[in-house]
Amino acid sequence: MILNTQRVYMLTMALVVAMCNASAQAVSLTNPSFENNWEGWSDTDPSSISSLSYDGNRSAKITGANGRFEQNVSIDANANYRLSAFVRGKGRIGVTSATTNMSQSAGNSNWTQVSLEFASGDATSITIYGEYFSGEGRFDDFQLIKLSSEETPDNGQPISCLSNLSMPIVSAVDDGTNDGNGPESTIDNNLTATSRWSSFGIGKTITYDLGTSSLVKDISIAWHKGDQRTAFFEVETSTDSSSWSPVLSAGQSSGTSLAMQNYPLLESSARYVRIVGQGNSSSDWNSILETQIFGCAEGTGDVPIDNGDNETLDPTLPPSGNFELVDWTLSVPIDDNNDGKADTTKELGLSSGYELNPYFYTGADGGLVFRSLVEGSKTSTNTSYTRSELREMLRRGDTSYATKGVNGNNWVFSSAPSGDKNVAGGIDGVLEATLAVNHVTTTGSSSQVGRVIIGQIHANDDEPVRIYYRKLPGNSRGAIYFAHEPNGGSDQYYEMIGSRSSSAANPADGIELNERFSYRIQVSGNTLTVTIMRQGKPDIVETADMTNSGYDVGGQYMYFKAGVYNLNNTGDANDYAQATFYKI
Repeated sequence: MILNTQRVYMLTMALVVAMCNASAQAVSLTNPSFENNWEGWSDTDPSSISSLSYDGNRSAKITGANGRFEQNVSIDANANYRLSAFVRGKGRIGVTSATTNMSQSAGNSNWTQVSLEFASGDATSITIYGEYFSGEGRFDDFQLIKLSSEETPDNGQPISCLSNLSMPIVSAVDDGTNDGNGPESTIDNNLTATSRWSSFGIGKTITYDLGTSSLVKDISIAWHKGDQRTAFFEVETSTDSSSWSPVLSAGQSSGTSLAMQNYPLLESSARYVRIVGQGNSSSDWNSILETQIFGCAEGTGDVPIDNGDNETLDPTLPPSGNFELVDWTLSVPIDDNNDGKADTTKELGLSSGYELNPYFYTGADGGLVFRSLVEGSKTSTNTSYTRSELREMLRRGDTSYATKGVNGNNWVFSSAPSGDKNVAGGIDGVLEATLAVNHVTTTGSSSQVGRVIIGQIHANDDEPVRIYYRKLPGNSRGAIYFAHEPNGGSDQYYEMIGSRSSSAANPADGIELNERFSYRIQVSGNTLTVTIMRQGKPDIVETADMTNSGYDVGGQYMYFKAGVYNLNNTGDANDYAQATFYKI
């Protein structure tokens, strides 16, 4: 009955749109509903034709990160157009030309119409496409409409940047009917049960102000008692906090996790994001521990240059003046205290203005510079390479917690035993960083030259993930890949951009030195997701299943690391790796 009701609603809305656009002109597409399989489309695996359709007997199906299909279409210059399609599951539709690069994503379990509007500019041809977006999806009934001269593209304030970063939230408010657990508790970076928003009743809302018009793409929510009950909710966005547009209907949590859970939204240009609570599987309470909103800011197709608090980086300040460093320690490849290993600066010292050029300092653009030479002190006898690297410390200077162990200083997977989750400092985690690699080694063994680790999760003895940047001396661009190391097992490699080979060709879509990009490492239970984000390019997403990796057993604790870990000990002594971070 729900499916039938939704289909009637969508058909009604389609009729309304058709009536409103009686003066618009449909552009002829080849095989827009895939009834003739891939005729008129070029496709990239993993893609296939599905018998589950919105209309007719077939649809396009995308099941993996590289899946995509596209069609070239002739259009008129200096005209306005609307592209739409019906999507079931997860997916993204988009349009590219010499003057346009726009996309719209979907993430609903039922067929939902997705659309975007654009101006053609000087272009007389475009490429329309459907592609993978964080999960399996089906696509059907593409339409391209040339709008009448009276109509103009209406996307709020259209923003076409393709980066997808955690957006600063200026404030959180509700209607004042909470039980004393106010909305501000959902943006304090605290996932404990005592820091939450709770409001009783169907239709209760919590509204987030991003401070400026932004392209809103995803939302992540950690639910109070999220491992005991399923929360039901909707998400809406607005440019003025008065008129609201639905971007996620019939949303629901997993009911099995206290961790942040990510939900793709219909992309929209908005300043305000509102969650409409519809109770949970046990009662009509709506209770949220923490919320993050993902997208990109108005006026910049660039990755934002900030420290996560929407403040401009000041090159006259030490690193702790631009970045919150009280929840990190720092290792640098020198041994000033003569204890035979690399020096470590603890949380309180690091957050009190510590700076040590050339290993750790504020750069001329305000970014945080990490440098590590080939020759230098190591952190332990088990380490072969030097590093200038931060180590996450949830204790924030409270030395009553030991550095190691399942305790308040470290976190565990939500798949860990309940006893470990009860005493750990966190459950699951997300690390985001915006950076540019400035220099890599150019001397030494061919198996080591040009490679550096820029972010990782460390466990007791192994690393669930290590993200590598590698640029070979003969190449102008570098590759990105990551390794997943099962507990006590051998590394499993995932190539995201280019190849990790020591003789790799120059990657066509690689990242140059000093080119800014972002990464996100996200763990939810036994699922590891790594995302690479760049200006003007689609996100690249890879997922590793850690079900059999041995980290969901008792005693396994986790912490993030970020900086430069120079994986070259055969080059010239003064050769080095360097990166500048703009957000951690």
